[in-house]
Amino acid sequence: QMLVVPNKMVTDHFNAPATPMLNFWIRGQAVSLASMIFLLNKVDTDTALTVATASSAAIGILYPWNAKFGYLSPEIPKIVKYPMHYVPECLMAALTLGGLYLMATK
Repeated sequence: QMLVVPNKMVTDHFNAPATPMLNFWIRGQAVSLASMIFLLNKVDTDTALTVATASSAAIGILYPWNAKFGYLSPEIPKIVKYPMHYVPECLMAALTLGGLYLMATK
């Protein structure tokens, strides 16, 4: 989605227009995420689990939870579009908690 239709990342989750600059940044982010997914499949499972869990937590902190609570960007919670924005909030929480659980029980 980030690579092919980056404007949906804005218009699905925020009451704001998808500008050419936002599309530029979102499309570029797709490369780093795709690269990380590729590399996670090239390392041992324990390393992949640690990196994926840390990445899920960091992405959750910087993107959906920051959009919800505004601790880094106080103006953003005013334009978050619900119920759609519950998807990344819950997804990042589930991936982070699932990774922490797997790391604790291995």
